[in-house]
Amino acid sequence: MIEKENKIIYEINGEEIGVVEYEKIDENTIDIYHTYVDPDYQGRHIAGNLMEYLFKKLQKEKKKATASCSYAKHWMEKHPEYSDNFM
Repeated sequence: MIEKENKIIYEINGEEIGVVEYEKIDENTIDIYHTYVDPDYQGRHIAGNLMEYLFKKLQKEKKKATASCSYAKHWMEKHPEYSDNFM
């Protein structure tokens, strides 16, 4: 995983194949607004791995997230173990 400003990128052999993007709402909250996985790599849990990476980061930073992205909303519903980081 590669962290850049407001996004986390999943690469294989230097090729970007997935991304989760978010924007800062305030100092303690982000909105996850976009997830994408290259169609050739879909079905390999890449988007889920990106989300899990992001939520582990939020746990360490004691921050919360909301999601305007439909995939992120669905992922959050299926992962109550991260609910302390949900808005």
